[in-house]
Amino acid sequence: MAMSAVILSGGRSSRFGGVHKPGVTLGGRTVISRLVEVAAAVEPGTRIWLAGTAEGLDDSEIAGIDVVVEQPRFSGPLAAIAAAVTALEEPMAADIAGTTAPADPPPSDRDTVLVLAGDMPLLTVAHLRELVAASRRSGTVAAGLDDRGRVQYLCAAWPRTLLDERLRSIGDPRDKPVRLLFEGVQPVSIAVDPTILRDFDTPEEFAGIERLDGDVERLPIRPRPAVGGSSD
Repeated sequence: MAMSAVILSGGRSSRFGGVHKPGVTLGGRTVISRLVEVAAAVEPGTRIWLAGTAEGLDDSEIAGIDVVVEQPRFSGPLAAIAAAVTALEEPMAADIAGTTAPADPPPSDRDTVLVLAGDMPLLTVAHLRELVAASRRSGTVAAGLDDRGRVQYLCAAWPRTLLDERLRSIGDPRDKPVRLLFEGVQPVSIAVDPTILRDFDTPEEFAGIERLDGDVERLPIRPRPAVGGSSD
């Protein structure tokens, strides 16, 4: 069973003043750093893909992940997901001796892909593990419900083969909504405190998340040490 996580880290962040949302700091760590750590802890050997930019990660964090960019840039989260899933299918790069490593085995029905928004800093390892377990039990996509009782499309665990199938069915993903992935699919809904699924588009929404931070049980977050001086 292969485990991958696709974290969406692109977008213009236009409602956030153009500041890259995944790169902002919360509790001593950037949002994207927190998400990478939580996703990697879901299962040993989880392969992390950033669909967008690695801004907000330090060199040691970047070394352990893969980065892919949708073409053209800013063509939407569905295009970013498609770019990452396509990259999952590509053979491994040539090694330092110049020989090509064997391609990864074909995806199986037990392979799972987490699709995660890059602006959900309160996500927990426990919730993501629940999604993965439910997806594997049911053979379909599993997702939580947000504070309005709606399926959270950008925090979901997919059987790899089903995600591939849905993307092929959609065709050109550019500037299309993510909800198209769910058309004709009955997701398994997972009960979760909607606080965990809080995302943010505006400074006011981020301030609300700052007030909640620390109240959510998650993998311990290690503050990143300051470089060249003490942190505030």
